[in-house]
Amino acid sequence: MTKKNGKNPHNDILFVIILVGLILSIALFNFFVDPYYIFRDSAVTGLNNVKTHKYSNKRTIIYSDIKLNSKNKDIAFTGNCLLSHYGSGLDNVVFFTIPMAKVYEISEVIKSIHTLAPNIKKIYWGMFYDDFWNDKNNEVNDTLPQLTDKFFNFQDFINLFFSYNTTKFSVETIRDSVKNKGQDIIYVYPYREIAKKHYDTEFNFDSLKTVKDIKQYADENNIELVIYYSPIHITKKIHIYEKGMWNSNQELKRKLAEITPFYDYSFANEYNTTALDENNFNFVDNIHPSNTYNNLIVNDLLADDKKQGTLLNKDNIENYLKKDTEELKKYISENKETAEKIKNVKTEDANIAIRRNNAV
Repeated sequence: MTKKNGKNPHNDILFVIILVGLILSIALFNFFVDPYYIFRDSAVTGLNNVKTHKYSNKRTIIYSDIKLNSKNKDIAFTGNCLLSHYGSGLDNVVFFTIPMAKVYEISEVIKSIHTLAPNIKKIYWGMFYDDFWNDKNNEVNDTLPQLTDKFFNFQDFINLFFSYNTTKFSVETIRDSVKNKGQDIIYVYPYREIAKKHYDTEFNFDSLKTVKDIKQYADENNIELVIYYSPIHITKKIHIYEKGMWNSNQELKRKLAEITPFYDYSFANEYNTTALDENNFNFVDNIHPSNTYNNLIVNDLLADDKKQGTLLNKDNIENYLKKDTEELKKYISENKETAEKIKNVKTEDANIAIRRNNAV
C-alpha cells in the first residue's frame, strides 16, 4: 500500500528501525569498550586492556561515575590520579579521582560524594605539591560541571553512551589495545612529568584554606577524611629541588600537618629511587606508579598497620622534613649525572619513552 503522495510508509518504519539500531549500537559499543572504566574493573585483551582514556574527560563524567559506582561502598579514594587502579580487591572500595586535580575541585567532589553516597564514611584524598600549582594555572580546559541531580539523568546518559568524546575515546582504546597486544603500560617516561612543569608562577598556600574547610566539613558530617601525600619518584623531588621549590614543598607539608595528620608516601625507599629505565616496574613516569606499586600503596593505606606510609603530624613534622631533605641531598650527591640531566631537562624531553623489558 502506498500513500497518495507517493511515499511508502514501510520506508519510514525502516528508517526509524535503522536509526534506533544505530543509536543502540553506539551505546552498546561505548558500554562494552568502557574507555573510562566506569562499568567494570577488568580489561578484555584487544578491546580495552590499554587504559588510554581512563581519566580523559573525567570532569565531565565524575558525577555519573559517583552515581553508578557508589552503591554498597563505604570507602572512597579521590584526588589526583596518581593512585588510579582498583588495587584493594575489596568490594567496598571505590575510586573517584581526577587528572591534574585542582584542590578546590576535589573539595567539591568530596561534598558531592557525601551528597550522592552518604553511605561512604571514609574518604582518602591523595595530593602532592603540583596540585597546589594546578589551582593557579590554565592547563586544564575542561571544568567541573555543576551537580544538578542526585539521580542518574539524561545528561549522564548522553555523557557515558553517546557523546562524541566517549565514542572517539572508545575507538582509540580499541586501537591501542590491539596495537599493544594485551600489554597495558609498556613504556617508561623518564622526564615526562618534569619536562612539562616549569614552576614559572609565584607559589602561595592559599589553597590550604580549602583543605581546612573541607576537613571541617567532613568532621561535621561524620566522614573520616584521610589525606596522603602521593608516592612520587625521586626524580620529581630532584626537579622540585633544582627549580628552587624544595623549601615551599616542605612548608606545604608543615602547614598541612597543622590542619590534619597525613600519611606521606614520598620518602625515599626501594620503590621510588630505582632508575626510570627499561627495568623499572614501579613507576610509569615521575609521578605515576605502575599497577604493581600502585596496588601496594592502596592496600597499605587501607591496612591498620601501615608499612609504607609515614604518619606526619604537627609534633613530628620537623624531624621528618629534616630527614627528607638530608636523604634527597645525599641522593643528589651520589647520583650527580642524574641530577644534572634533570636540571637541564627540556620541554621536548617529555616525549622520551623507554620500552620496558616486560609490562606490569
